[in-house]
Amino acid sequence: MWFILYAFLALPLLVFAYFELSVAKKKRVLNKIKGPPTLPILGNAHQVGKSPAAILNTLFDWWYEYDKDNYRMWIGYNGNICVTNPKHLEVILNSITLIKKSGIYDLLNPWLGEGLLTSTGSKWHKHRKMITPAFHFNILQDFHQVMNENSTKFIKRLKKVSAGDSIIDFQDETHYLTLDVICDTAMGVTINAIEQRDTVEVVKAFKDMCYNINMRAFHPFKRSELLYRLAPDYPANVKTLKILQDFTNEIIEKRIEAHRTGIAKKTEDNEFSRKKMAFLDTLLSSTIDGRPLNQQEIYEEVSTFMFEGHDTTTSGVAYAAYLLSRFPEEQRKLFEEQRAVMGNEMHRDATFQEIAEMKYLDLFIKEAQRVYPSVPFIGRYTEKDYVIHGTTIPKGTALTLVLIILGYDDRIFKEPHRFYPERFETEKPGPFEYLPFSAGPRNCIGQKFAMLEIKTVVSKLVRTFEILPAVDELVSKDGYLNTYLGLPKAEKEKKESQGHKYDPILSAVLTLKSENGLHLRLHERK
Repeated sequence: MWFILYAFLALPLLVFAYFELSVAKKKRVLNKIKGPPTLPILGNAHQVGKSPAAILNTLFDWWYEYDKDNYRMWIGYNGNICVTNPKHLEVILNSITLIKKSGIYDLLNPWLGEGLLTSTGSKWHKHRKMITPAFHFNILQDFHQVMNENSTKFIKRLKKVSAGDSIIDFQDETHYLTLDVICDTAMGVTINAIEQRDTVEVVKAFKDMCYNINMRAFHPFKRSELLYRLAPDYPANVKTLKILQDFTNEIIEKRIEAHRTGIAKKTEDNEFSRKKMAFLDTLLSSTIDGRPLNQQEIYEEVSTFMFEGHDTTTSGVAYAAYLLSRFPEEQRKLFEEQRAVMGNEMHRDATFQEIAEMKYLDLFIKEAQRVYPSVPFIGRYTEKDYVIHGTTIPKGTALTLVLIILGYDDRIFKEPHRFYPERFETEKPGPFEYLPFSAGPRNCIGQKFAMLEIKTVVSKLVRTFEILPAVDELVSKDGYLNTYLGLPKAEKEKKESQGHKYDPILSAVLTLKSENGLHLRLHERK
């Protein structure tokens, strides 16, 4: 009896000793890199913050504290290097072996499976090769018509909700636009999210799932699927997952039914219709190793692109509109360019060629992505020991590539807190100093799609409305951002104390969002 009692009491100590010994060697190596002091079991999990916004803020604080360079942290027994040094980023992103995603991506598997975002090795290579033609330049030109059509619906919706000087949450509105665009273009299935708004549950499910995964990634116990089943928020997560799975499967079934009934076949003589449905049709018609893709493989890629193809562009469009509201001089320049390109036909759709001619629009979006990149960080995992520019990185280490920090590094960009699109005409950041779409073999396959969509929407938005801040006093009077990311402590605290309730709270929930929305007003141009 006493033996059983002693064994029960000793079990936690044995478990603790097991984990400590199992990572002892890795700790000795990783702790040579600067980083915050750790606690047993927790590591630094107690310090990173209790919300996605707080976590992003902490990552910036540590970067500033540890000489604006790479630093080390532990989440429980998971060792992690936050990589911010462009020279290290170049080696990592150019590597053809260091392509396995970090542990946070494992948390995506119940939702996305092993699609292009999360897979590795042979499967990733084969699927990347198969999917790449679906985003060919010529196909993008055909997609542009659909982007224009949905942008027109979006503008109509905005006229309605912004009437009477109403303050609207532009971030919330944008989710429905981008969901329509990805379904209409890549999936070949129309859902009319903008007009019908019956996808509210799905949009909320996307938000909830992204928030949940981000918070689990920085929790020492919830990272374990087994332990997470004991968490109080697990049942709600199961429900959220089912909503997303059902939505994706419904999209796939609709397209399969179109093929089964011959509706899809009838469009084959129409070059535009055939191309605009390239992605999902590519999956349905392709073979891997001489066999068609099975149901799970199709689901994995569709769910991946449903997420990546709308959530990242939601961030890009929403933050671009927010910046227009705060920087009227830049908005004026954009509007003048629209007039120069479009002439007296400001209310018609811009053509693909005209979008390409809008050079200031391109500079504006580049600058918007510098300060508010749609994907703030990405991850890698070392499957063997690496030595990168003299830094030893042991096997089993997570690498968090904090891409958002690059935009606030004054060694790369002069006056990084100043919003100045023209900087990209004179300042020439290196290929691994500005990474809104990553780089190397695992760069964003849909980056041209995303840029075209953002430019199309912003072009039509600025031609239709004067975009104003939620309240007039929030217009930037000095050309500088109101964010305090990457600032020294004293300056940061001053900025925080002067903040307004309509200032965005930057939040990294897989993609960059504002925790409190992006609020602005729209006045229709005459």
